[in-house]
Amino acid sequence: MLKSTWKLIAVSMIASVAMVALAACGSDDSSSSSSAAAAPAAPKAASAASGSTSAPAAPAAPQSAAAPKAAAAAASAAAAPAVASSGGASDSAITITAVLDNVGAAQFRMSKGIWPDVMFHGYFGFLEPMLSWNETYDEDGNPLRGVGGALADTCAKPHLVMSWEWDLPAKGGGTVTQPGLGLDLSAVDLSDPDNQGVMRWTVREGVDFYKSQNGEIIRVGEMTAKDVAWSANDAGSDNTDTANSNSSQAYEYYKRWEAVSDYVGETPARAFTADGLQDFSSECQDAVFVVSKDIQDQYGDSFGIYHGTGPFVVTDWKPSERIEAESRVDHWKNSPAFDKMVYLQANEAQQRSAMLQTGLADIGQSSIQDVGKLESEGFVFNAGMDAIIGNFMYFAGNFWSYTDPVEGGNIIRDGFLPTDKYPWIGDPRVACEGIDRSDPAIQDTPGAGCTAAGFDYKDTEQFSYETTSMEKARNFRKALALSIDRQLIADSVTGGWGSPIYGAGQGAGFPYHQLHPEYDDKYSLEFNPDLALEHFALSGVPEGFEFEFFCSQGNGTSLEVCEAVTGQWRENLGINPVIDSSQYSSRRPTMLGRQIHVPWMTKWGPTSKQGRLSSGGGTLGGGLWPLPSGGYNAGIEDNRNWQGREDTRVQEKGSAENLATRAAQFDFQFHQQLGVGTVEVPLLYGVNPDTIAEWGLRPIEVVNSFDTIVPK
Repeated sequence: MLKSTWKLIAVSMIASVAMVALAACGSDDSSSSSSAAAAPAAPKAASAASGSTSAPAAPAAPQSAAAPKAAAAAASAAAAPAVASSGGASDSAITITAVLDNVGAAQFRMSKGIWPDVMFHGYFGFLEPMLSWNETYDEDGNPLRGVGGALADTCAKPHLVMSWEWDLPAKGGGTVTQPGLGLDLSAVDLSDPDNQGVMRWTVREGVDFYKSQNGEIIRVGEMTAKDVAWSANDAGSDNTDTANSNSSQAYEYYKRWEAVSDYVGETPARAFTADGLQDFSSECQDAVFVVSKDIQDQYGDSFGIYHGTGPFVVTDWKPSERIEAESRVDHWKNSPAFDKMVYLQANEAQQRSAMLQTGLADIGQSSIQDVGKLESEGFVFNAGMDAIIGNFMYFAGNFWSYTDPVEGGNIIRDGFLPTDKYPWIGDPRVACEGIDRSDPAIQDTPGAGCTAAGFDYKDTEQFSYETTSMEKARNFRKALALSIDRQLIADSVTGGWGSPIYGAGQGAGFPYHQLHPEYDDKYSLEFNPDLALEHFALSGVPEGFEFEFFCSQGNGTSLEVCEAVTGQWRENLGINPVIDSSQYSSRRPTMLGRQIHVPWMTKWGPTSKQGRLSSGGGTLGGGLWPLPSGGYNAGIEDNRNWQGREDTRVQEKGSAENLATRAAQFDFQFHQQLGVGTVEVPLLYGVNPDTIAEWGLRPIEVVNSFDTIVPK
C-alpha cells in the first residue's frame, strides 16, 4: 500500500474537482481484493442501424479500481455532500479515472473544431488515425538513429490504412508504380507541376464506428474508404479552415481524396512528397483522425456527435471539465480490460498531484516538482513512455513572404509590425529603409508605413536579409537566446528531470536537438550573458523595454519554464517581459489568421528516443512554413523556406545533394534565430499501483493508450 503522507491541505485544494470526480472514483476497499480485472460488459443494444430507438437501459454507476484506503476515506469525507448516487451500481464494474491539464470539448470535425480539442478524440481513444508508429529500439534497448536509418518509417505502421503506393510520372512517358516508402526517384519526372502522381491507399476491413445515443452504445456502420477520404478532405485538402496542425501538409501536398471502392481510394498529389501518407496522418504527428461520413451526412455541421472507431465511446463530455466514456469489447485491435474511463481536467499541476494522492484519480498528470515526493509515497511514473516535451520559442510576426509562391499576388499580413514596439520583427524590404519606426502612427499598422510588396527573396534589389531592420531584429533575438541559462533551469526549475536544448531552428526536421543525427556543435546556444549583452546593444532596444510573451497553456508548455526564462531576461538584459498564460486554443485563431506577432513558447517533441525525431535526409517540414494560402502557422513565413522544402521533397533522401540542401537551410535558420530551444521536460504521469497493474504507453506527446491499462 502507498504511504498515507498527504496533508489535509490537499483535500481543500481539490474540493471543487472532487464533487465531479468522486462519482467516478470508488472509495470501497472491496474492489481492491480482486486479483484480476472484471470483464467489461458488452455494448448495450448494439444495433446495425444508426437510428435505433431501443429503450435505454438504466445507467450503472461503476466503481473505480480501489484507491489507497486512507486517501479514499478522506476524499469521501471531504466531498460526500456534493455527490449524488446514481444507483444500480454493479460490484464488478471497474472505472479508471485520469486527471489531466486539459480535456477540451467535443469537436470531432477537423475543420470546425479547435486544436487541441480535436486531437483529444484520438489520443483519448475515441477516434483513430490512418497510421500508427513503429518501435524504434534495437535489441539492446537503445534508440535507433542514423541518416536514412530505421526512423524513416517510424510513423508508418498500418492502422486504419493498411498500405499505400504511388503512380508517378516516368521519364520518357508513362507511369512508375512504387510502394509508399523507400521510393527510387531516379526514373521519375516531376517537372510538370500539374502531374505530380497519384497516391493509392487501402483501408482496413472490418472496423466499425460506434456512437452513444440515449444511453446506448450503437453501431453506426463499417468504416470504408469514403470515411477516410472525407476526413482527409475535411482536415485540409482544398480546405484551409481547419483545426489540424498539419493541415498545411494536407493542403499543400494533396488534392481531393476520393474513394474508388469500399476499401480503396486515390489521391492526386498537388506537390509530391515521398513521405506521403505518414506526413500528416500518423499517430506520431498531429494526426488526421477518421470520422464517419454517414454521421456528417445525418447531422451536417453539428460536429459534436460522440462517435468513432476507437476502443472507447464517449457518453458525456462537459467542456474543459470531464469526459465519460464506455469501453468496447469488440474493438478490432485492443478492447479495454475495464468498463469505463473518466477524464477530469484540473488546471493546476499541484491540484492534479493532490488528486492522485487522495485517490480521486488513478492516473495524474503531475507537477514535475512533485514527482520526487510522490515516488517516495509509492506512486509509479511512466518511465516507459519517454515523451520529452521541448519548450520551444517562436518569434512570431516575421512574415517575410510578400508574394504567394504558387498563386502569385501581394501579401502583407496583419501581424507584420516591424516597428520599435516589436523589435524582434525584421523588415527585409530595401525600399523601407529609413522609416521612423518609433512613430506611434505606424506602431500597429501592417507593413509599418511602407507599401513596398510584390517581390520575393530572390529579388535582391528590393529584398535583403541584411537591412538595418533585419540586423537589429536578429541581434535582439540572438540576445534573448544567449541570455538563457538552460542548465540552471533544468537543474532547479524541473527538479533535475529536464535537460537543455542547445540548438535553435524553425520547422520540422531541423536539428535543433543535440541528439538529432544532423546536429552540429555550431548550432549550440550555450549560456553566454556577455555575448548576449553585445547583441542586445546592437539591437538598439532600450533597457527596461516591456513586451508580451505568450506561454501557451493547454499545449504542454511548462509555465514554470516560461517564468524562469523571462526571469533570466530581466536579470541578464534588463528588459521586462510580461507573460500571457491564456489557453492555447484562445490564441490559435491568430495563428491560423496570420495575425500573431508576439514571441511565444510552445511544446515541440518528443525530442529523444522514439517518436518525432526525424531521420536525416528527409523533406524539410512544410507545416510551420506553409503556403500563405492556408494551414497552421507559427507566425512566421518566408519564401526561402518554402523553396527549401520544394527542393528537398524531390531529392533522394540521404543523398549528397539532399544533405547539402538541408545543411544550407539549417545554417540560414540558425543565423536568423526565429525559433529557439530552451529546456525539455519529460511528460510524467503518476500511476497508483494499488489500482493499476500495468499501462503500456505509446511514445507520443499527449497521454494516451488508455486502452492498454490493466487494472488490479
